[in-house]
Amino acid sequence: MTHVLKDILDIVKTGNDIDSTCEVVSKEILGKRLTFLQFVESLEEILTSTDKDIRLNGVNAFVAVLKKLPLDFFIPEELDYISQFLCERFIDHHSFIPIVLIGIEYTVKMKNISKQMIVRYFNTIMPHFHCQSQLQNDRNTFYCILQYIFLNRLDDLRFMGPDFLYCVISSMDGERDPNNLILLFRMLPQFLRNFPLGHLAEETFDVIACYFPIDFYETEESKITRDELATNLSRCLTCVEEFADFCIPLALQKLEASLKVAKLDSLHLLKLCCENFDPVKIKVHIEEIWRILKMIIMTDTEDSADEVREAAIGVLTALLYSLTIIKGDNEQEQLSNFLDIILKSSNRFLLDTQATLFIPSIKLLCSVGKTSNYACLKIANKVYLMLLDKSDASRSEIIRIIEAMGLVTNMCIQMGIDLSSIPGLEKRWEEICCYFLLYAQNELPEIKIPALKALKVSTKILTNSQRQNYYCVIITLIKSDITDSIRKETLSCFKEAAKYFKEEINREIIQFNVNILNQSNDIILKSKWLNALCSLGNEEYFFGLISDILSANLSVKQAETEMTLKCLRDLIKNTENINLLHHFASKDGLLNFILTTWINGIKSCANLNIFRNEIILEDVSFVINSIIKVINTSEQLQIFNQFSQYFDDILNMTINYKTLSDIQQGIHSYMVILLESILNSLNKNIKLKNVTLLIENCIELSTYSNNSMCCLSASRLTATLINKYIDGDEYNFLIDKLKLNLENYLNLSSLNVHNVIIQISWITKSLSVKGHGKMLQWIDWSLNLLADPLYGKMMTQCFKMLTQTDDGYLNKECFCSVKLLYRQRIFCYVIEPLISRYNTMPEPVKENYLISILYQMDGNTYVTLSPYFSKILPLLLQLLSPEQDYVLQSLQTFRNLLESKTPVLEDYLQSFVPKLLNLSQSSKFMNIRIVALQCLYNCCDYSLIKLLPLKRQVIFELTKCLDDKKRLVRKEVVRTKSRWLSIDVLNDDD
Repeated sequence: MTHVLKDILDIVKTGNDIDSTCEVVSKEILGKRLTFLQFVESLEEILTSTDKDIRLNGVNAFVAVLKKLPLDFFIPEELDYISQFLCERFIDHHSFIPIVLIGIEYTVKMKNISKQMIVRYFNTIMPHFHCQSQLQNDRNTFYCILQYIFLNRLDDLRFMGPDFLYCVISSMDGERDPNNLILLFRMLPQFLRNFPLGHLAEETFDVIACYFPIDFYETEESKITRDELATNLSRCLTCVEEFADFCIPLALQKLEASLKVAKLDSLHLLKLCCENFDPVKIKVHIEEIWRILKMIIMTDTEDSADEVREAAIGVLTALLYSLTIIKGDNEQEQLSNFLDIILKSSNRFLLDTQATLFIPSIKLLCSVGKTSNYACLKIANKVYLMLLDKSDASRSEIIRIIEAMGLVTNMCIQMGIDLSSIPGLEKRWEEICCYFLLYAQNELPEIKIPALKALKVSTKILTNSQRQNYYCVIITLIKSDITDSIRKETLSCFKEAAKYFKEEINREIIQFNVNILNQSNDIILKSKWLNALCSLGNEEYFFGLISDILSANLSVKQAETEMTLKCLRDLIKNTENINLLHHFASKDGLLNFILTTWINGIKSCANLNIFRNEIILEDVSFVINSIIKVINTSEQLQIFNQFSQYFDDILNMTINYKTLSDIQQGIHSYMVILLESILNSLNKNIKLKNVTLLIENCIELSTYSNNSMCCLSASRLTATLINKYIDGDEYNFLIDKLKLNLENYLNLSSLNVHNVIIQISWITKSLSVKGHGKMLQWIDWSLNLLADPLYGKMMTQCFKMLTQTDDGYLNKECFCSVKLLYRQRIFCYVIEPLISRYNTMPEPVKENYLISILYQMDGNTYVTLSPYFSKILPLLLQLLSPEQDYVLQSLQTFRNLLESKTPVLEDYLQSFVPKLLNLSQSSKFMNIRIVALQCLYNCCDYSLIKLLPLKRQVIFELTKCLDDKKRLVRKEVVRTKSRWLSIDVLNDDD
């Protein structure tokens, strides 16, 4: 033991390797082979040394061992000694303070720490510690001590009263580090709500308020944001009632600022004041608050930008909620008086429906009306009567009146107000919806659309006779040739009506017009009705009806089938109710009908225009796959078991495509498309028999079939099966066998090499996404295949697939295994060989490697690209000329990098800006000119010192582009030139 302690003494005295030594000591103490007291006694010579550096080493060792012991290790007597020791060291020398603070931070969390010990700590700290003279890390340590005390031991220090409060506020007074400030702002509300502020309330507020509004500019390295700081600061300023007298004037004062961000912060603070402080305190400032809010909301100036105006309306709403709490001498007295002020201020805008602020004023009043039923009734009475009495309104006025009445109606419905109960409207309330119905039949789209929007809002309050007219309007519009925007609003009304009046909609609209779907030969009209019916896919009441009508229109005629499948595809993509897809998957549901019909149609070779039509099959495959994807595993298993018998030839028998008859070849080619749609999104927990055989059959079909859709489906299915089911070393032989077979296929001149390349690409992607052990072997093979003059260009698609994420295949939604960051790993593996071979390969195949490099870059961020950027950039620059074939792709890559503000590009601005200018003028293709201009626009994100030398040349050359014959190009030129003109003009936000 003596030997161990002597070694400790020597090491601590020199200050070398204290941490590892203390690790050993702590283990000895925990193992009961050494006591903490013995360890401290061994440090006596060090701790009493006249050399402060040696004493500091001793304190470091003391705290290091202390921190490695559990929080419940020491008994109270031992902790009393430790706290006394730390307090003595705290006042020993100022250089000891950082390490002693760390010791205090750890010991205050210990289980047996007593109130007396905590008081001792702060009695030592308060007279001897000036927080703001310490380093940032040491201040942070002290704030962490305070945080723990606030949350867990505040009652122990409550008796210290103003002295402790003064310690806290003086410690943060002048703090500038954002990381320390966010910590303080988050913990102060807890402290201030639970500690008496007394006569220091104003001083406490002033210390916090000096940071308002937050003046902090984020950088890429910032761990916190300006919004986080601002939000937490506002919570501090409004956390206790004592702050009300200081906070409201502060918010109002800062609202006068010209900076938009200061206005937003002040409005947010004022809103919190209304929400958190006693309404009586708010009442004192009500006139001043309204004066400022009125200037923001009801004036059409730059200061009243939409964001600021919305924030001001939020304050007004909070203020009105506050007023409803105040009880005056008469009921609603305060609220009524304030509403009168608001209505009076709004009156001049309401009288002139063509005024810029007419609709903003209506929106303001609606926000006010949603604060209480009393406010809602008063505002509705004022606005409705004013608008209903307008006669001889012009077209533009009608549009605004409809919009305004729609907004007010929506307010009343949200507040549960019956229109007939509004004073002055007892006999006129029906006029409102009649007004909407009248103008919904107007021929002008600009009138019809707002009327339909207002009708949608009013649907649930329409009378029976109004609903009959409403249904006639909907029927007429569904059948008519109308614009997409009008059809969208019509279907929104149809869906809203179906939500509240299901039986009426079924009886008055659907059943009344269902004969059109059954008998009419007008495919366009049938399409309109079927789309309308499918729009009801969120209502369970109509599930059976939708399923039956869709089934009735499939497989009858080619045009009808294509139209029905398009409607069904849109329905599945856009439906919000997943229960509809479960209904389709139920026994005897739509999925059962589709699979049975197409299996029988393909096998019987019936109606080839429908059952072997690739456009139709694509939609059928999408529908089946989408339904299988969302249903649960038991439902998937049931469907697979039900239909697997029909695919027995592919699932359980070896296929030799060349020996099949023409009929059998056709059947197999189309059946594998249906099989893929079932298996693609099947949960991998559902085990398949004969997976190896199925994979080999899919490769056989994808290789030999002349049907391009069969080749693609079979290739994808092979990839999916490998990803889901081929795991473990025992399957490595299969992967090697597949590779060998495909290599042999490439050498057969009788085969369609394109089919083989597609299969290689899909298997390579499957292995790569999964992170399979054979992945690199297949990627290397793909790299080598790029060099082949016959099919190297086809092989570039493999490198495109490796970076693309497909929504329908080989993703987690399809229950495939997807390795995290797989694209980045592939990029890092292939990029150097691609660049190297591009530089060394002969001209005919060189291009294949360049294309592959562009594809790989397109799927990765700058973080991944940066280590290789110096090698890639010369290739990109080389492509930035009009005569290059891949200039658009290179430009798009450049644009992505510029949008992400890739730092390294800043040093090359002088190299590529002239090339971009040349492309924006010289390219024959509009898309290239537009993307080049977009690149130039994004260049302005870089530093002024780099841009200024180029400014004159860029503006001169862009002026020439203003005569471009394409309007979209000219629009982009104006946008880009404006930005370059203003690069050296600082705006308020900067």
